Amino acid sequence: MNHTTTVLCATLLLAALLPGPVAAHANYVSSTPAPDTVFPYNSTPSSVSVTLSETVEPATGTIQVTNETGAHFEIPPVTLSGAGRTISIALNASGPGIFTVAWSALSAVDGHFTAGSFAYAVQKPDGSLTGTLPSGGATSSGAQVSPLEVGLRFVGFAGLAIALGAAVLGVFMWIPAGRDPDVAEQPEYRFGFQVLVNVARIGAFAFALALTGLFLLTDLLEGTGGAAAVVGSPYKISLVFSLGVSVVLFLVLSNAFLQARKDPPESCRQRLLTGVVLGLAAIGVGSVGTHAAASETSPILGTLADAAHIAGVSLWVGGLATILATRSFLREPAAVPLARIVLGRFSRMAFYAVGMVLVGGLVLAILLVGTVDTLLTSGYGWVVLAKVSLFAPMVTFGAYNRFRLIPKTAEASEPAEAVRRLTWNVRNETILGVTVLSLAALLASLPTATVLAQGGGLFELDATVSGVRVQMTVVPTPTAPTQYTLQFYLWWASNNTPYVFGRNGTMTFMLENSTPLIRQVVTLEGHGNHFVNVTTAMSKAGLWRIDASFQRVNDFDLIATFHISLKGGT
Repeated sequence: MNHTTTVLCATLLLAALLPGPVAAHANYVSSTPAPDTVFPYNSTPSSVSVTLSETVEPATGTIQVTNETGAHFEIPPVTLSGAGRTISIALNASGPGIFTVAWSALSAVDGHFTAGSFAYAVQKPDGSLTGTLPSGGATSSGAQVSPLEVGLRFVGFAGLAIALGAAVLGVFMWIPAGRDPDVAEQPEYRFGFQVLVNVARIGAFAFALALTGLFLLTDLLEGTGGAAAVVGSPYKISLVFSLGVSVVLFLVLSNAFLQARKDPPESCRQRLLTGVVLGLAAIGVGSVGTHAAASETSPILGTLADAAHIAGVSLWVGGLATILATRSFLREPAAVPLARIVLGRFSRMAFYAVGMVLVGGLVLAILLVGTVDTLLTSGYGWVVLAKVSLFAPMVTFGAYNRFRLIPKTAEASEPAEAVRRLTWNVRNETILGVTVLSLAALLASLPTATVLAQGGGLFELDATVSGVRVQMTVVPTPTAPTQYTLQFYLWWASNNTPYVFGRNGTMTFMLENSTPLIRQVVTLEGHGNHFVNVTTAMSKAGLWRIDASFQRVNDFDLIATFHISLKGGT
């Protein structure tokens, strides 16, 4: 197994130990009026407000209020209040009717798009209603987490961990080992250090590349950009500042690598120390733009827990990856004094790093899941607990290395054999990392993008056209003629990554075998690979054909056909 492969295997552990996705996005919390409220005649609401679970990015909130005929009653603009979590809009006076409120917003915490709807009614003078309120109450659904986003986050966290872990290993373990004359004279000391600094440089480059991709992906998929969008989003602010730090980190470590190729390791100490400071700064800046920092209960505790968790992972796994990359030098018989000092110091640091990972991870799990009971009863919680349970064998390996094998490296009888067994145990830990990674993949696949009020439902249909998978969701579950929220997600069928080349979507509704022909065309509001609208087009019982059409950049229109059967009604 070459150096690149072993480093990659070690970093697989990183993604698994970081907090997995939860039911994020800016989801519906409450509204005024409340869903399904019935107002007496001449008591029409003068405004509508929707409070969401996360801060809304400025200028991205929308609210539309329509009656059964499709007439609009909202009076722009949409305003923000309630610490940026409440979007509101004024209404024109209206008479009796069933009114549907359709809203959408971008979360300032994670940049994700969310939309939803609910209904209320105004009575006629005799106290009756003009129709039936839709069943299901309020709905709230967001764009699914992109596999590309998950991949970029993994590369970013892995790159930061390797850069920081290698820099710490170089400054506080490798260079101090060179104070021993027997170590400084060995070629493994200098050549191994060059590999170490190169690993740190590559990690910093991966970190910067991933942050660039995340920022571009947010603007591309969510359809927002510009300075105003950045200033109003803590998530985007943290991305921009983290990107700046990552670029400086890469330049500093690249300079250290060039220095290490011509001068002794001691000459690079200041540059690596600067890299450590920059790595920790990147963790701090990144933690400010997370869901933990946006926690209503304990934002400061959440930010500190997130920073401690990621710092612990970076020091532990990043150092582990660096040891794997340099193991061929450490296993040389002449390099036993170097290995004893480096591995001994790393073992002591790893003890505290594991504690940071464990404590920070548990605090984050409780804050993000909500309660200990939810942690024990939800699928997400059980996967988190499964990840935590793997700490037992990892700590066992670490304890065995520290208290049994490292002391043997100082014995005259078998120091080289002890170093060989140490590196073998490091490889065993990577196997555990692959196992934990599979749990993280399971966690990422759990449904997190849709939160429905009690009594709601989610109805899904898929169609693949010209290599693009068109996923349609309908809320509430279609049963009878009423008002529905329809959403479409476009994915590349080959790899399930977002297809972002669709523009100007429309839906054509046609009731089959109807006389006279019932046909209606409705536009779709687009956000990257996500399109949404609320419509009463399915106004009769029977089999409805829905042709969803999306204009594409430099290509023919993409048209997907779906059928929905409605019963009852008129």
